[in-house]
Amino acid sequence: MAISLRTKIVSSFSLVFALLSFLGLLSLYNRNLLYDGMMEVETASRELKNISDLKLSLDMAVMPANDYIISGDPAEKERFADLVKEVEERFKRLKDAGMYDGEIGEAERKFEVLKRKSMNIFSSPLAARNGRRAAQMEEIDALALDIIVNHLDRVYLGKREEMSSRVDAASSLRHKVDAILFTIAFLSFIAIAMVALYLFRSILRPIDELTRGAAIIGKGDLDHRVDIKDGIEMNLLAEEFNRMAGRLGESYAELEKKIAERTKELHEANERLQELSITDGLTGAYNHRHFAGRLEEELKRAERYGKRLSLIMSDIDHFKEYNDLNGHPAGDAVLSEVSACLKEGIRGQDVLARYGGEEFSIILPETGKDEAHSLAERIRAMVKDRVFPHESEQPGGDLTMSFGVASYPEDAVTPTELVKKADGALYRAKEAGRNRAERA
Repeated sequence: MAISLRTKIVSSFSLVFALLSFLGLLSLYNRNLLYDGMMEVETASRELKNISDLKLSLDMAVMPANDYIISGDPAEKERFADLVKEVEERFKRLKDAGMYDGEIGEAERKFEVLKRKSMNIFSSPLAARNGRRAAQMEEIDALALDIIVNHLDRVYLGKREEMSSRVDAASSLRHKVDAILFTIAFLSFIAIAMVALYLFRSILRPIDELTRGAAIIGKGDLDHRVDIKDGIEMNLLAEEFNRMAGRLGESYAELEKKIAERTKELHEANERLQELSITDGLTGAYNHRHFAGRLEEELKRAERYGKRLSLIMSDIDHFKEYNDLNGHPAGDAVLSEVSACLKEGIRGQDVLARYGGEEFSIILPETGKDEAHSLAERIRAMVKDRVFPHESEQPGGDLTMSFGVASYPEDAVTPTELVKKADGALYRAKEAGRNRAERA
């Protein structure tokens, strides 16, 4: 029984989707299991740190009393108060974390005794080498050691064993999850490979037969026919293919010739249209739209490869006066001549565009600011030295240009910012008397 191509594709991809969905859900479930295991390990690690910090703080809380006996410095009492506050805060953290068991409670009770004994030492001024105070200090040290060794260390060791078991459990779970995912992924791969093979046999093989038949007919054997019986659509396609081969006949050679001629004409027209769409008709330079696209493209390339990029914005000085005195046709001629002068001054990889009116822009790939400024100065001199019609009537008796230079990345990192910086430099050149090249 012939099966439609749509049914084959929908069924095959539905199976693949179901397998991938199952694999995704299983991966999500296993990820949650791993996450829970990691959270348990993190909790145990945090509990160990809390106990370790408490041991350190308690050990340090004994020092001020001992230092006070030696030095008699009243500041030790304030230091002791700060350390006591820190120890009490760490006991509170253990309570908040749900770790306040019998050992911690006994440790806190003994710390209160240690605190009272220490306060007795601070209660009155001390004489140097006071034997009674030294004995009290020994009691305090012994009490601190008792709290740390007989209570906090027990809790610490218990938590460390608990953390070790959690780490082992998490590692075991990870290995199991890896094994499950690998097995499911392998089975999915086998299933997808079988689906691909089925689609190949049902779809690609008939297409290959049609392709081979088309190649044979294309060589001139118009009597060739294909014989395909694999699915409704493929059968219909084969029949239509055979009918098409029968209709080609004598008109095939002439049709092929016409197609080749039309293709060539279309290609040439597209090339002309492409050139017209990016070129300014008056000056022959690129237009503003192409300039914007190239600037963005060159900035991305400079960023990707860590290269420099510079932009020159230029403007014909007193061009409005030139137009007013000599008319727009003369002004258009000057624009065309200036464009030719700019083309002579730039390098092969540079991009010259008419930005608008009498303003021209030049994109300089892989060029630093100093090199770009030197190029702008050279072009400025070329324009100044060139003889233009009616330039003697211009202010200063010469037709000149002003230039502004900005560079990536030191001045700007986006096309808009770079144009703005170069325009700002051009504005300063105008303000400074024109016929200048200014850096951003």
